[in-house]
Amino acid sequence: MARISASLYHGVSAAALCLLFTPAAWGQAAPAPQAAPAADEAPPPQEIVVTGTRITGGFQTPTPVTTLTNERSRALVVSNIGDALNMLPAFRPSAGPATQANIGGNVGSRLLDLRGLEPKRTLVLVDGQRFVPTISTGTSANIGAVDVNLIPSALIDHTDIVTGGASAAYGSDAVAGVVNFVLNHKLEGLNAEMQGGISQRGDNGELFLSIAGGTHIGDRIHIIGGFEYDENKGLGDCNTRSWCENVNSIVANTSAATNGLPANLILSGVRTATSSPAGVINSSLNAAGKAMYTTATDPLRGLTFNPDGTTRPFQYGTFVGPLFMENGEGAGKNAFIEPQLLKVPVKRYVGYTSAQADLSDTIQAQVDLSYGRVEGHIVSSVFRDFNGSVLGFIKSGNPYIPANVQQVMTANNIAQLNVGRTGFDIGPAEANAVTQTYRALAALKGSLGSRWKWDVSYEYGKTKFRQDMYNLFNLQNAPKAVDAVLNGAGQIVCRINQVTVTDPACAPINLFGEGRFSSAAKAYVTGRGFQTTNNDQHHVAANVNGSLFDLPAGPLSVAVGTEYRRESISGDADAISQQNGWFALNGSAVKASHVNVKEAYGELEAPILKELTLGYALNLNGAIRRTDYSTSGAVTTWKFGGVYQPIRAIRLRATKSRDIRAPNLFELNGPLVKTLIGATDPRPGVGGQINPTVLTGSNPNLTPEKADSFTAGVVLAPTGGFARRMRLSVDYYDIKVKNVIGPLGAQGVINACFVQNIQAECNLITLDSNNKIATVMDLNQNSARLRTRGFDLEFQVRQSIGSLGDLAFQGLANITQELTTADGFDRAGQTGHRTGTIPGVPDYTVDGLLTWSKGNLSVSTHAHYIPHGIFWVNFTDPSQPGYVNTASSAVNNNQVPARIYFDLSATLKIPTHNGRSMEIFGSITNLLDKDPPGIPDPTVGTNQILFDPVGRAFKIGARVHFGG
Repeated sequence: MARISASLYHGVSAAALCLLFTPAAWGQAAPAPQAAPAADEAPPPQEIVVTGTRITGGFQTPTPVTTLTNERSRALVVSNIGDALNMLPAFRPSAGPATQANIGGNVGSRLLDLRGLEPKRTLVLVDGQRFVPTISTGTSANIGAVDVNLIPSALIDHTDIVTGGASAAYGSDAVAGVVNFVLNHKLEGLNAEMQGGISQRGDNGELFLSIAGGTHIGDRIHIIGGFEYDENKGLGDCNTRSWCENVNSIVANTSAATNGLPANLILSGVRTATSSPAGVINSSLNAAGKAMYTTATDPLRGLTFNPDGTTRPFQYGTFVGPLFMENGEGAGKNAFIEPQLLKVPVKRYVGYTSAQADLSDTIQAQVDLSYGRVEGHIVSSVFRDFNGSVLGFIKSGNPYIPANVQQVMTANNIAQLNVGRTGFDIGPAEANAVTQTYRALAALKGSLGSRWKWDVSYEYGKTKFRQDMYNLFNLQNAPKAVDAVLNGAGQIVCRINQVTVTDPACAPINLFGEGRFSSAAKAYVTGRGFQTTNNDQHHVAANVNGSLFDLPAGPLSVAVGTEYRRESISGDADAISQQNGWFALNGSAVKASHVNVKEAYGELEAPILKELTLGYALNLNGAIRRTDYSTSGAVTTWKFGGVYQPIRAIRLRATKSRDIRAPNLFELNGPLVKTLIGATDPRPGVGGQINPTVLTGSNPNLTPEKADSFTAGVVLAPTGGFARRMRLSVDYYDIKVKNVIGPLGAQGVINACFVQNIQAECNLITLDSNNKIATVMDLNQNSARLRTRGFDLEFQVRQSIGSLGDLAFQGLANITQELTTADGFDRAGQTGHRTGTIPGVPDYTVDGLLTWSKGNLSVSTHAHYIPHGIFWVNFTDPSQPGYVNTASSAVNNNQVPARIYFDLSATLKIPTHNGRSMEIFGSITNLLDKDPPGIPDPTVGTNQILFDPVGRAFKIGARVHFGG
């Protein structure tokens, strides 16, 4: 804790100094959210709510709550509510357009990942109602989560974030917390907004259009509606940014035992050592596929091909390994990174309408209809083959083999060649993905006398996902096309058609050189695929809440209710995808299945003290919920908490809860999905950098996760003097999850087998004939634990500076003391992200927001600080304890430098009349054009979960209001 505290002090100091004393910083943050109620205003009696719809400010509640108001988003010129939330320190922005370079699926989705516990453990509500799951493909961490792109930002009044376990009060899945979007059903008049943006480098083009309005029809009906269009053009590939084009990657040091350097080297200028765009011969083989020579004596090893098919020596760099090398030839053609996009292009359309009608003085009806559509495009991988696993070995006599190579093969009885090649001339796999969500709600609510309220509702939601993939490399056809021979007529044909034509479509392909194949050959080895997934959700709820009787300190309040939910999924994919037959972007057919969920809850709030000698106030709160899943049985969740005010200005709060998350239908019945990743084999002698096939997917035998959560905190809300303008909260949280559902990650399975000697994990690994790891089964399991603990801090102050205007400041910070993930490693402080492993979080994050306003002008500044971290918890470098240069975990540099980002924005209100108003605004994000740290990443040259890949960017726009 001492290390964290010291570094946090420096981080806070740096952010504060930059905000307060740097001229540039005065134009970089956003205004603070609305302040809590004035301290001298007694809070009204709190009505018990179990949906979060009417949650009061975070300084008032027993469970920590942060309220995000529209002022922050507008001043930062953030048009997407998901982006605005992911800037808060409590969130890890694990899924967004900058983190989806090649994974396919729900491209462009924006997910909410509280506490780094993965999006599927954050419950998302709209006006207290569940939202239909929208994520059907991608990583296990995201499956079943809600894409907040599909929620109408234009009509959101504010967003409440409950940062603690809340399953008893809000329903299952609220392990990390709840995000409740509260819509503005009282809107009057018409609001419109338009903004556009572009990066300093001419990319990341953005256009946002929004219109929203509300009006009364007669005395009893009020209607609101809105529409949004949002388009971002994204970024190009790694070669469009200097920090990325000089590729940083992990290179295996195969001479670690003798050269004094560690077994793993993180280097820049990394190229592929065993594959190239025109092909490079890696080894000469006999008929059984075994190497005939050593590396030093092989007469053909290191012979590469020019684009026209002629030969020349391959230019090796240093630290030549089984995959990579430092420098050498191939700059800008590393197939593990190019041509994937640093940020995918996305379009978003959202429409929403709601009508509320007073049927009587005590009963109100409501009908909501909404539609959302997100379109995304990705450029995925070109095929890469460094060991013959994709193309097969090329046999002697193949008519495409250059004559000089064939002469050497014949003279030395070489039966086959292992030719490493990448498919830049064939091109990458690409995909267009569309996610559509339909939602309808019908509700009645009313009152029973002055003390009781009730509501009933029915909600239907449907998500339709379709992904169309093209230029996919066919793993079944490619080896047949590569294995070319001459037939009796002297024609070059596929071997399978040499004597009898068994596959008329097979066209032989020449991969010696670049682009030397026919259109028929390319058509045979490439193809198109698709995937569709449908999610349906029916949700019925009934609630009653009110006060039973009055205690000396106030009314004893109670809420009870019941819910029924039915969710179903189904989906299809092309036949080749279902066999994992494409090199990349295999679609996933989802078995049709459903789950029925029945829930009943009760919640009680009791005021114990009020303005007595023992304390100004003491309120206790408890809840219990019974949830019965048709797939995994019944579970009970509960919570107990309270708020104690020894004096009016100090609130102490604490909550203890049991929370659950049952396996969703994708985790139970989803398909197996194949990917190729880079990993490390830790076995001495045979280990090093590898590129295994990984199968991830479902497990029908999963049981619910169970979490124990504890939060405790203090809120300071002074009532007099200058301090009355300030609010400070500090909250501790500790969340422990048992029977965690999810994969260990391919590297986690490998380590569990070969480092921890867990035989069950070894059974998930397949070795090839050379004792190399060929396949890893990384299935969902219930075998792990997950824990996070730390602190949340929030500070607010508003101050008039006389004739100079007004200042408002909000500081947010999160300190993560521990994030032990499913593979058993504590990833607090891991700010890098290695392929096939679980991402981490910083030791702490500091976010400062400052707004100066005078008259019609406001200028906002924003600073976001990410401290120094480590690249990967499995590595140790010379600066870390336990470093041994000969160990498989040793690396030359495991450090990730700190980053602080500044933003600047300004808004000018233009005076108008007759109920009209207008304002123009602009912003500069990443004001200092700070590059992200250049480190290895699953797809590009940095950890885009945490660091900005765009650089300095600009936005400008206008807002208008008519009537109301």
